[in-house]
Amino acid sequence: MKRPSLFFRQIKQDSRSYSIASFYSGLAYKQMGDYREAAGHLRNAVNFEPRVNDAYVELIDVLYNLEELKEAKRWIAEAEKHNIKPGYVAFLKGLVFLKEDKAKDAVDAFKKAKELDASLAQSADFQIAMAYSKERRLAKARESLKAVIAVDPTSELASFAKEYENAFAKAIEAHKTWRFTAGVAYQFDTNVVAKPLTDTGVAITGQRDRSIISSFKIDYSPLIEGQWLFNAQYSAIHNEYAQTRSHNMFAQSLSLIPGYTFDDSVVTSPLSYSRVWLKDHKYMTLMSWKPTLSLMFLPGHIGQVSVGYTKRELLQPPSDVNEDRDGEIQSASIGYIYPFSDGKGMFNVRYEYSKDDTDGKNWDNRGNRATASILVPVTSKIGLTLSGDMFLQRYDNVHTSFGKKRKERAYTGTSGIIWEMLKGLSLNLQYSYNRTDSNIATYDYRKEVYTTGLEYSF
Repeated sequence: MKRPSLFFRQIKQDSRSYSIASFYSGLAYKQMGDYREAAGHLRNAVNFEPRVNDAYVELIDVLYNLEELKEAKRWIAEAEKHNIKPGYVAFLKGLVFLKEDKAKDAVDAFKKAKELDASLAQSADFQIAMAYSKERRLAKARESLKAVIAVDPTSELASFAKEYENAFAKAIEAHKTWRFTAGVAYQFDTNVVAKPLTDTGVAITGQRDRSIISSFKIDYSPLIEGQWLFNAQYSAIHNEYAQTRSHNMFAQSLSLIPGYTFDDSVVTSPLSYSRVWLKDHKYMTLMSWKPTLSLMFLPGHIGQVSVGYTKRELLQPPSDVNEDRDGEIQSASIGYIYPFSDGKGMFNVRYEYSKDDTDGKNWDNRGNRATASILVPVTSKIGLTLSGDMFLQRYDNVHTSFGKKRKERAYTGTSGIIWEMLKGLSLNLQYSYNRTDSNIATYDYRKEVYTTGLEYSF
């Protein structure tokens, strides 16, 4: 496409027509999509006498598209001062606020634009709906979209509004503030008691066993307007072995997860408390806190960083003070998440460093953990899961019984199939292999676990 004609350049040589020529040059560059060049000419149109009032609106629009919002707001203030096209200026002011994630200010500006110029009502209502959706005020957004459709149902903007209104209606209908999940599973474990691979001179029985696992979970996730998030979860799980009753386990946990959303990131601060019983006796409590930042650094690519603190307390006295596992765990992690197939699939990798300070000197350790997992949708109802975990631990002190510092490498691989048989009802099949390689024979073992379970959410 050709540049603005020489005609404008010649006119601009006459200072009396300079601002007018600059205005038309700016319009020409804007129509060609050269916003940077257009902005320079439009600035001249409002800086030189006689000022071209129409240039204010065009300049603000160009600066908005260039995302030079600070300067755009300066010219908005100038246009308001001179009462130039107040309706259009208020509308552009709303767009700038919306891009700055100031949804409330944007709504006020769009409402003012409607009051000042009725011809902007349909466009303003559409933008008001977009502002409400940013704050997750979906019911209010639907009201504004219905107003857009009512102004002119046959317009192109109305057709967009209908699509958004239907999407918001489905989102409201699909959202459940309360969600309950119940599950039951059969499990076969080839090494329940972590029997060592080599003979340690201690008779160990009950290596292989089957168990029934029952679980129940309550999720509370209110649809909060604005940028705040909140989720709470209670869960209970019971694992009953057929023979190895000493390892029967019951655990309950409560998690509170407040959060705050930004334009391309989310900050959450999960706080959880767990209590575990073994063989009907109280065994352990865990309290943890793990602030996390999730950042979408590229469209569809999410990075995560977090730090964590866990307080662990064993509720039965140890047989040896050196074996006391009461302590504190500090951790830091970094991860990457890539959702695909419209969010039905997901790839995730993570690295975590941990430091476990225990009261008993035999359990002080530092750990490095790397994990990777993927969920692949095979069909609309069937998903395949694969995961791998490597955990390297170095213990700080010479073991009081074995005379050397303990070192371990634990490798775990898991594969599974999830089949949504009916709405809310899923069949889960899973195989897991673990190999813990330790320089102390007592802690050196391998195990395989096979699980088949049903889970129902409502």
